[in-house]
Amino acid sequence: MSLNSILNIGSSGLMTAQSQLRVVSDNISNVNTPGYIRKIGTQQASVLGSQGAGVMSGQVLLAADKYLQQASLRASSSASQAEVFHDLFDQIQSQFGDLTDKNGLFNLGDKALSAAAAAGESPTSSASRQEMLSALESFMDEGKRISREIQNARGNADSRIATTVKSINDLIKNISDLNPTISQANISGNDASGAQTKQAGYIDELSKLIDVEVSTNSNGGVTVRTASGMVLAGDQRATLSYQPTSPVSAATTFNPIIVTGPNGEKRDFSEHIKTGELRGLLDVRDKDSTAVNAQLAEYMSVYADQLNAAHNASSSVPAASSLTGKAMNQTLSEALNGFTGKTNLVALNANGTIARKVELNFSTMQMSIDGGAPSAFTAGSFLTSVNTALSGYGTVGFANGKLSVNGTGSYGVAIADDPTTPSSKTGKGFSHFFGMNDLVRSDTPIDYATGLTATSAHGFDTGSVKFTVMNGASARVQNLEMTFPAGGTMTDLVNTLNDTSNGLGRYGTFSLSPNGELSFRGFGTPANSLGITEDTTARNGTGASLSSMFGLGGMASERTDGLSVDPVILNNLDRLSLATLKLDATAPTPALVAGDGSGGQRLSAIATKNVTFKAAGANTGGTSTLTRYASDLAGQVGTIASTAKSRMDGAAALASEASSRRSAAEGVNLDEELINLTTYQQAYSASSRLIQAAKDMYDTLLRMF
Repeated sequence: MSLNSILNIGSSGLMTAQSQLRVVSDNISNVNTPGYIRKIGTQQASVLGSQGAGVMSGQVLLAADKYLQQASLRASSSASQAEVFHDLFDQIQSQFGDLTDKNGLFNLGDKALSAAAAAGESPTSSASRQEMLSALESFMDEGKRISREIQNARGNADSRIATTVKSINDLIKNISDLNPTISQANISGNDASGAQTKQAGYIDELSKLIDVEVSTNSNGGVTVRTASGMVLAGDQRATLSYQPTSPVSAATTFNPIIVTGPNGEKRDFSEHIKTGELRGLLDVRDKDSTAVNAQLAEYMSVYADQLNAAHNASSSVPAASSLTGKAMNQTLSEALNGFTGKTNLVALNANGTIARKVELNFSTMQMSIDGGAPSAFTAGSFLTSVNTALSGYGTVGFANGKLSVNGTGSYGVAIADDPTTPSSKTGKGFSHFFGMNDLVRSDTPIDYATGLTATSAHGFDTGSVKFTVMNGASARVQNLEMTFPAGGTMTDLVNTLNDTSNGLGRYGTFSLSPNGELSFRGFGTPANSLGITEDTTARNGTGASLSSMFGLGGMASERTDGLSVDPVILNNLDRLSLATLKLDATAPTPALVAGDGSGGQRLSAIATKNVTFKAAGANTGGTSTLTRYASDLAGQVGTIASTAKSRMDGAAALASEASSRRSAAEGVNLDEELINLTTYQQAYSASSRLIQAAKDMYDTLLRMF
């Protein structure tokens, strides 16, 4: 071996040791830098002509473990999802308050019914009447406040979705932009570890927002995909776009998150997201918050409907001069068809005695005046026949879809069902069905049992409905605008909706219940859901829209906001119906007595009455009491919040463990670096001595000449 070879070997060892010492120096100086991945300096033997020619520095690598990295990314994504879900849902849960809080929703509901019982015990007391109405108003206002706060939480989630989408786009760009730098460094043999470390940090941040899978390319760069396989970043990249919605209501249909792929193709991104902050935001906005709000709306609506049932079964003292019902969105004939049993329209004197009683028997379609011989009437002749029977005492009318009964002169009016064979349609008495003496009013329907049958005219001859179908991942499946055949029946409407070619039959099934409720059941698990972006229909030209009349597309969840105590009763406490009309009373015995508080007891008793609830949110519906349903709702909200807290704690612990294991493999260990430092210092010294020995040999040889 020549002296030049020895010098070259020593020189290469010296430079390699210097290179390794720089790597060790970088590691030690970044021991406390978050996200820093330990560098590994490589080296290899230099061979010329089958003879060793020293050593060469190789590529500087990162001590990255792809398996630990992927485990950490998944755990981080799940932890972020659980955290954001808990934070937002905890805001919703806190609105319901503690069950011991006297100002909480459910305690306010109990307080209103207790006040009704107290008013029944002191029916002549204006103070007790005022207390009941004030308590009822507080209960309704609290329900509205909670419903609004739920929508505020959904709006907050929607705004954060827009912010998150922007952050995802920035991270995708940053990850992709580093790929050329890394590739060029690898090709030229330069150190690419700095860019790789920075890129790994961006990937860690991205994994908190969405679930990602990472693979390393042959050129040293990376390709980042979603768990479903969609390419997000790398040599090619995708772009996300989202337009938030404001204001947000229970019936809001949100815009889709659109992902534009490398080749310009556009898709809904929602179904490609499994975990991460974005999935947590979508779940709160579209699933759990809407479920709670739907259950709240069902509770408030049934509470109001049962109050109205009790109030319609009672009468004020003195009797009201007029009673006006709610908007039926039906013709009078449609509304009357299907009734059975008996009800009574009664005109009363100022002293509470009966002046005229018209008994209506819907089972036989006959009426009787003051107990006299029956005479026939029809749905079409109802107004004429009843007005003839009430002549001089009162009148009935039907305008703008509302039935009204008015006393003539000083006569008051009341409506009472026969105690033995009461009138009934969809489980409601005549006065209750028409809302003649409702205590709680709403401009939109709060009960969707319309009583329409398969052969009834659907009435939506003009206008259209724009439907949106979403799958269980909150991704849009179909947008469809539909119109309905003019002059068709409810059967025609259902068939049009269920058409598999031009309707929604591919995504679910519409059905009409025996009570006239139109509902949609989506296919799939989780089931498809239905949104409505626009509805220009109006039943019979002036009535409610299709979505409002049947509570479709989230409209059922908006019922809470429309509930309020009848302003007529608020402004006239005597209109509060706390008495029961005695149909068998004959003059001079009054049929209405000022000291009768049985109606107040009837109002109070709704708390423990078994009633039917529709499926809403996590509640599958069925028979229950208001008290039990309220307890179930409170428990449901508490369970979701508690589960979210447990899931967040568990996910955080798992993420911490995954991060610790990854750090143990990728982080800097000062003991190891000290050993490396000593090793390369000794290698440097050895190379120096080899060079010195070669120099001495050169000097000796030169002196020999």
